[in-house]
Amino acid sequence: MAKRDGCTPSFVAEVCRKAGFELTTVQAEQLSAYLSLLMQWNKVMNLVGARHWRDALENLVLDSFHLERFLRAEVLPALPDAPVSWDLGSGAGLPGIPLRILWNAGEYWMVESRDKRTIFLSTVLARSPLAGTKVHRGRAEQFMDGRKADLIVSRAFMPWKEMLAFVKGHLNPGGRIVFLTLEELKAEDGMGWRSAGHASYVSGRDTRHFCAFTES
Repeated sequence: MAKRDGCTPSFVAEVCRKAGFELTTVQAEQLSAYLSLLMQWNKVMNLVGARHWRDALENLVLDSFHLERFLRAEVLPALPDAPVSWDLGSGAGLPGIPLRILWNAGEYWMVESRDKRTIFLSTVLARSPLAGTKVHRGRAEQFMDGRKADLIVSRAFMPWKEMLAFVKGHLNPGGRIVFLTLEELKAEDGMGWRSAGHASYVSGRDTRHFCAFTES
């Protein structure tokens, strides 16, 4: 029997349950596989600051779970049933991989320019395929050329105002961009954007925010 602090599907599911998130057996297996691979690769690649899978789960993955709740409540009702989503600067697959474990409608592109990270993301998906979830290796501006999305997710890819300018014109009508931040963001006059939803939650000592915008 696995030791108590092992990254087993049952223990991962228990930690999530205590945090208010119920996982199916398949979801727990997928998340356990991701966390195990993340910690294995993290020893040589420094993908995330966490050095134990439980720290990564509680401090990083749960952000993705809260994001899924925010999307379902505030964002997805305004989008097509099978939206095209972009996750720019995906890094270690956060929020993308855990988000897609819970929600896998439409296409979800994880865009990352760093080779080693795209290899990691592709390895995760090869071992635990997630419907509609794809990896693009290359710069975001090259990926976006000639394309449009219904949803764009950003977690520290670039400063938020620069990000709004960067993706302007690349959202389908009514599309949304969502930021994961440590402060509430508000659209200002003349930006060409308007707020389209906000939520916050407490994680440890931090209050974390989800802020959605749509082109005005």
